[in-house]
Amino acid sequence: MKKFDATFDNETDGYQSANPGKYPAHVSGFDVRTFESGSKVFNIEFTLAEECKDMEVHKYIRNDNVYEPSNKDNEPEMISAGFMTGKKYFSAGVWLTPKLPKDQKWKNRTYKEFFTNIGIEFPTNKNNIVELSEVEEEDVIGMPAIVNVQPYSYTNKDGNEKTSLRVLNVFPWNDGSRKEPPKDTDVPF
Repeated sequence: MKKFDATFDNETDGYQSANPGKYPAHVSGFDVRTFESGSKVFNIEFTLAEECKDMEVHKYIRNDNVYEPSNKDNEPEMISAGFMTGKKYFSAGVWLTPKLPKDQKWKNRTYKEFFTNIGIEFPTNKNNIVELSEVEEEDVIGMPAIVNVQPYSYTNKDGNEKTSLRVLNVFPWNDGSRKEPPKDTDVPF
């Protein structure tokens, strides 16, 4: 082997895996699928915001193919979450089901809470009951939220068990503002 002027230290130079946690984000993608029953499932994409640079997260290191939390002197090693900025995560499907029997109307609670938490205001009737509407792409693109990114297990179409990071919950980002898509393109962010 020839001598070369380069080094690699797994502790400091290794790949930093994405960390589960709560992050500020903006809605950057929208997909809805309609079923024969009339039910709809919404899959919303979030892009983690620049504000991640102001956060600290636990550092992870790779040991073979396993990512483990890094500790120094028996304390969690913390690093800037700036590396999470710009990462994109999809929500677990959010369902909206029409014409539910009275004892099953709770099934639309997740839909109402999910979209209310990113700033959608649903109308109420004279009895102060929320009248759910079908959210459309232009209603949500660019909306701010605090997203809870966590491991999500599912079975793929081949019957294999898979795990990926998904947005499992959203919370209001009270200081966040809607991010406008670039004017020179139709693609959000």
